[in-house]
Amino acid sequence: MAKSMTTNVMAAVIENAIPMLGDVSSVHARQGAGMLISSLVQGLGVELVPFARLLVVPLLRCMSDCDHSVRQSVTRSFAALVPLLPLARGLAPPSGLNEGLARNAEDTQFLEQLLDNSHIDDYKLCTELKVTLRRYQQEGINWLAFLKRFKLHGILCDDMGLGKTLQASAIVASDVAEFRALDTCEDVQPSLIVCPSTLVGHWAFEIEKYIDASLISTLQYSGSAQERICLREQFHKHNVIITSYDVVRKDIDYLGQSLWNYCILDEGHIIKNAKSKITAAVKQLKSQHRLILSGTPIQNNIMDLWSLFDFLMPGFLGTDRQ
Repeated sequence: MAKSMTTNVMAAVIENAIPMLGDVSSVHARQGAGMLISSLVQGLGVELVPFARLLVVPLLRCMSDCDHSVRQSVTRSFAALVPLLPLARGLAPPSGLNEGLARNAEDTQFLEQLLDNSHIDDYKLCTELKVTLRRYQQEGINWLAFLKRFKLHGILCDDMGLGKTLQASAIVASDVAEFRALDTCEDVQPSLIVCPSTLVGHWAFEIEKYIDASLISTLQYSGSAQERICLREQFHKHNVIITSYDVVRKDIDYLGQSLWNYCILDEGHIIKNAKSKITAAVKQLKSQHRLILSGTPIQNNIMDLWSLFDFLMPGFLGTDRQ
């Protein structure tokens, strides 16, 4: 039926099922909508080219859903639709749709920027840094802001010494400033930075060096087990917690309870081994935004990249055996 009435069926899906994907009050609604769209995407294939642009962005917004089955279904649909996007460029909006849905300006802009990042505008940070950004650093921040805006996650792969720490710190600080400007009673959720143990102090130093102390207060979560237990009482006083991969492995039962704002993995290629205890622990961390910083995301083979993506967008690349 869907193949013989593609336009009518997809019009109903876009106008009724797509909004259900954003229904935070009902996981069953999100699950049902995700399964329906997944079935249609798998069954209709290239016949969905005219509708690909209207489906991709809503699906992306759900790829961080707290429910595993929702993430799995929308990720599978997204992966199948992405190859259709180049074919959809220049096509007129599908007929039979609400004019507002068919010509969603924000979604159109998003797809242009996704397919060609030269279309991404310069992002104005919501705070002043104690340093002048180089052009490539501004471009990196533009991209990080693009990810944040559309609830995506990504890898910043600048070479060592080019300012990945600065760029990541800047986007976290800007997010804090933007949230405070809303004049709400609550502060933004704290962010978690995970790095090699030798870099914990370096991260704290760099943030203090570049970011106004009124915006970001760091806590170095390290030391013995007893010392870390004592440090937990100070978590509420800080909005950036810096710790090591080894501590995450040891304390995942505690750290995994929180929903962090940003979870940033420095030298993120450390989780390239999908079967290691550190990788398993890191993937239990929950956050609104996930970033990996690494100058060498692929060190041995393509499976290294699979493990990194499994942290960023679980299910997007299937299982390690696929």
